[in-house]
Amino acid sequence: MLQQSFWLAKKEFKYHRLSLLFTVLFTIFYALLISGFLNQSVKKMFGPDMEPYNFFLLDFLFVIITLSLSANFMSGPYLSLRAIKEDPFSKRMAMLRTLPIPVPVLSLSRTLMMLMTLLVMSTVFFGTLAIALPDPFFQHIGPGDFVFFILFWLGCSLTIGGLNPFIEYGTNGKILHLTPYIFLVILLATITVFYQLSDLGLVELILLGVKSNGWILALFSLLLGTVACYFWNKILTIRLLKRDYD
Repeated sequence: MLQQSFWLAKKEFKYHRLSLLFTVLFTIFYALLISGFLNQSVKKMFGPDMEPYNFFLLDFLFVIITLSLSANFMSGPYLSLRAIKEDPFSKRMAMLRTLPIPVPVLSLSRTLMMLMTLLVMSTVFFGTLAIALPDPFFQHIGPGDFVFFILFWLGCSLTIGGLNPFIEYGTNGKILHLTPYIFLVILLATITVFYQLSDLGLVELILLGVKSNGWILALFSLLLGTVACYFWNKILTIRLLKRDYD
């Protein structure tokens, strides 16, 4: 089953290579923008000059892109409101269901596509950050701490990313476009609550956390992401078995 799913995922991954290229380019731009805020954050927390910066904007930009690394967000369905009515992901799955392909293979192929996208985009995003961040940043956040920082957020991406295939192929165009707004409200509320409780932003808290408990945070996040990914795949399989495309 794994071999069949991987073959199907690889075929579709190649089919979307143009939109993936635009997603890569946008991710690089986003990483370059965030690197400036991230460097200012470290200066503010650990530097002698206590340079002010907009922690809210850093949290907003960083979490938004991190939770989007598993999605080909520059593809047509994400950019066009026509997807609400046309529901291209459901049409694609309806076509695939007519082929002699077992549902678990289809479900696993969607999850593998998500993982392949996450691998590429996370490498691009965090690789760009590592290159763009100046040397003084790594005087405060050592290379080992930065690796734990990356692994923590990678686990977060995997936790939410596992939901993407379910939203795309297990729901419809309305849910696809409504979900980002739901996450946006949750994110804004979370940032506000954390700052009120600790006077620190989310990214600041993780930067401080990896300096003292980096491997614990990274391991917990990756384990949570793995379990969540497995869970969402099972839910998608059940949904595809029951869904009527007539």
